[in-house]
Amino acid sequence: MKLKHKHSIIVFTTSLLFLLASCKEKKETQLEENEKVSEKNYIEVITNGMDFEMVDEINSGWTTFKYINKSFEPHFFILEKMPDTLGLETYKKDLFPPFTSAFDYFEKGDIEAGMKEFEKIPEWFSKVELAGGVGLTSKKTTSTSTLFLEPGTYVLECYVRMPNGMPHTFMGMVKELKVREETNSNAAPKADYNIDIESTKGITFMDSLKSGNYTIAAKFKDQMQYEHMMGHDVNLVNIEHDSLISTLGDWLNTIDFKSFRSPAPEGLLFLGGVEDLPSGKTGYFEVNLKKGNYVLISEIPNAIERKMIKSFKVY
Repeated sequence: MKLKHKHSIIVFTTSLLFLLASCKEKKETQLEENEKVSEKNYIEVITNGMDFEMVDEINSGWTTFKYINKSFEPHFFILEKMPDTLGLETYKKDLFPPFTSAFDYFEKGDIEAGMKEFEKIPEWFSKVELAGGVGLTSKKTTSTSTLFLEPGTYVLECYVRMPNGMPHTFMGMVKELKVREETNSNAAPKADYNIDIESTKGITFMDSLKSGNYTIAAKFKDQMQYEHMMGHDVNLVNIEHDSLISTLGDWLNTIDFKSFRSPAPEGLLFLGGVEDLPSGKTGYFEVNLKKGNYVLISEIPNAIERKMIKSFKVY
């Protein structure tokens, strides 16, 4: 009995060591694969709840972000290039207090007191450069965008609002990404179609096209700061029927504190796009267009009145 017991312990210990070694090898292999992916600058960003799961560093150059939204909320992420040597720690320390305090006042209906909190925003915030990102993406949906990233430190955030009005940023949807001086030498994607985005002319695109897989270039002819302190972007939305266009415009009117709250209105499927880029810059996004009605729209106040919307059909 003793020999049998001793043999069992040896077998169990050997099996455990083999399992641990196997897990370690699998983890190291996965890390190596992730590193190879980051070197090629094809990056997976995964949201499970209120998070961004992704690599911490990548090379500079054309970078493709595959955003996998596994959550039950609509999300997006915008890339903000930080000035000098500042990073996420400073971002949280200097920006979170005035913004969270302002939104607390807004929720109580004291707009004047909330706006006064914004006076505490540090001077360095005006030097943050908006560098694009992946447009609004519905729950359980994946979207893909390609951007050119200069070396530096970036902060990713999603500021879609909770049902109580608090932006997702303050619930954990904020992440630092370092972009190395070393380049990846990637070329820009080849676009099948172009979208022109301009503050005076709005969004220009075709009226219809056939179903299929496409790469679309979003060309930012200019850029400006709107009432919500951000610029214009472009989001692709599959819309059940045209009567929802005004609903979509109202939901994206972020100057209204009651807007942009999750969940998004029914009948709208957000399929990505390109977040705010500087004047003259171009970003790309990939789409699988099925038959139906679609809208390209910018997440700015009064997008419809500003012609920052374009309807088209896929047949």
